[in-house]
Amino acid sequence: MSATTSTNVEQLYADIVQDLVPYYMDAVLLPNQQIILNSLNVSGSTGDQVRFPLMNTYDNAVSISEGGDIINTAGAESNLIPTAANVIFQKRGLGVDVTEESLEDGGFDMVRNGVLSRLSGGIAQATDVAGLAQAKTSFTSNDGVTGANAAFTQSFVMSPEAMAYAAKREPVVKVWYNPNRDTHEFRATVRNGFTALRSTFGRTIKSNKLGGSQAEANIQAIATSVANLRSVNAPVGADGMYIGIIDPGLELAINKQIAGVGGTTISSLSDLGNNALRNAALAMVSGATLYRSNNLPDAS
Repeated sequence: MSATTSTNVEQLYADIVQDLVPYYMDAVLLPNQQIILNSLNVSGSTGDQVRFPLMNTYDNAVSISEGGDIINTAGAESNLIPTAANVIFQKRGLGVDVTEESLEDGGFDMVRNGVLSRLSGGIAQATDVAGLAQAKTSFTSNDGVTGANAAFTQSFVMSPEAMAYAAKREPVVKVWYNPNRDTHEFRATVRNGFTALRSTFGRTIKSNKLGGSQAEANIQAIATSVANLRSVNAPVGADGMYIGIIDPGLELAINKQIAGVGGTTISSLSDLGNNALRNAALAMVSGATLYRSNNLPDAS
């Protein structure tokens, strides 16, 4: 194996920096404009938070007599003064050290892919956890089973306009060489945050964790959440569907229910499986497109 050169290290660094943002965007569930329509990148601006203005709910028109004064008729003046929701930025970081021997012996591509996967995956998961924790705080109406402890997971059904995401710093990597340890030290950071725009545009589904012994939710819970969102005029996505983010336990409960409808077997799910591998989408059920996540919070 040829010796590691400074040129190789510079190329390794350049490749990781160039690829980290698209790799991060592909790997992360949140942000994703199919899930969160309102997303901003405010890199380069000042301030530690961003404000999303919100239009008030619609006022119903009232009956006006012929020649009557519209604005001075009781109930006819509509309030257009907006409210707002704020996103406070939080830095998230992860580091990895690569020894000179790893570069010499491991091969350039293997080390590059390992560093890229480690850094982007860590930042992506931290962002997912933060976004779903915000959903837990903001959406408190439960359509699943009864439970308020760590044995239950909180899944969500929501409108793509229920939450907002903003990034102050896109994923970046800095690297330096430590001569004492003969090690290249990579440090990746991102600054971002989430907020809920309307608490009524999201619903919670509590269900038994995978392998647990508590009560399970099922398709009816998803249908109930969808119906409740429709009742408050929560907007759907471009595909006409709401978003469901579920854990493997609720996924299993849904599959068991589907398998038990009309017989003991279920038809081939190869197309469904291919779609899940492609973009984490499981299926469209009862008016919601479902996504699986292992980062959902528990109900404690």
